[in-house]
Amino acid sequence: MNTTAPHLFSGLLVVCCCAYPCLGLSLGHAAPPQRETLAERDMPPQRLDTFSGFTEPFREIKLCLAESGSIDTVLIHRGMKVDAGQLLLTLDSDVLQANRNVAAAKAESRSRVDALIIEWDLKKQRYEKLQQLLSDGAGSVEEVRRAKADASVAMLQVDAAREEMRLRKLELREIEARIEQRRLYSPISGVITEVTKQPGEYVSPQESHVATVVQLDRLRVTLFVPTSVAGSLDSKTEVDLWLPETEQRCIGRVDYVGIVTEADSGRVRVDLLIDNPNRHYRSGVRCQLPFVGKKIRPTTLTAAPKD
Repeated sequence: MNTTAPHLFSGLLVVCCCAYPCLGLSLGHAAPPQRETLAERDMPPQRLDTFSGFTEPFREIKLCLAESGSIDTVLIHRGMKVDAGQLLLTLDSDVLQANRNVAAAKAESRSRVDALIIEWDLKKQRYEKLQQLLSDGAGSVEEVRRAKADASVAMLQVDAAREEMRLRKLELREIEARIEQRRLYSPISGVITEVTKQPGEYVSPQESHVATVVQLDRLRVTLFVPTSVAGSLDSKTEVDLWLPETEQRCIGRVDYVGIVTEADSGRVRVDLLIDNPNRHYRSGVRCQLPFVGKKIRPTTLTAAPKD
């Protein structure tokens, strides 16, 4: 008769009874299953995600010269701040400057006009005297006609001289405009990021680019978001933005929401603007726009104070 089996069975029963309390269970009462409530089941998951782009200058302008020639002076360097209308560089214009001086002297000369006016005045007075004599019965009709013609011709000569003087002034303005075209001014207030020519180098129509200026008091961010997200945005909406490389938060204002969804990607273009009056934020760094589900999180920041 095998006597070990009852002992093994009773030992296994003891082990199981000891294990139940350790697992938080009892032999007589099982833990009820956790049921999901209706509200919890219908609640959508809140998924935090981001759209990424890069900060860019609000404007970037490649400056070109309309005239060809050699560089005379360069008044800028990379990293230099410039104001709108500030002179940046000039082309050599010695020949044009000499032509301008000659044209200015001709335009200012009134000697020929003054001489013709005096001659016209004398001929007009002679005609008036002869006409008076004819009225008194002492003059000749033919002589009066001749005097009248001479006075008319003299008057036309005065008009021609005045027209010639006006044309000389226009020629002077043309030369001055050509000289002005050989000077380059900044169209905006910004920072010079590139200078491609130095004094003595030649500028041709094929290589007219001489410098680049960027406007950094505002930054632009271009993102491409799904159509469902774009529908929650409109012009002037303000959102929170995160710059991970510099660990900065800032406010972005929606400037443009594309009216067309790109068929190949299903995305819509969104342009954001960041006020950057003190250049706190760098251009060219990654920028992230957080969103929850299909909604953009509204901004919780205040605008940075201006100096």
